[in-house]
Amino acid sequence: MQVTPLHRSYQVSGIIAAIPLALLLLGTETGRNALAWVYLQSTDAISCATHIHEFPLDRLDPTCPQCM
Repeated sequence: MQVTPLHRSYQVSGIIAAIPLALLLLGTETGRNALAWVYLQSTDAISCATHIHEFPLDRLDPTCPQCM
């Protein structure tokens, strides 16, 4: 008989719990409203965030000719 490791059973039980939760969130009006609220809160937080030091991301690109 094959022994199932404990972390594998945790992984399987997490997947089994995630499926009904996703169906509940997408299948009910309250769940859809909650997902919409989370989305709106996150986009509002991103748009209102202050960027520290305005670090240009082009400096990280090795193919950028202006950065060399």
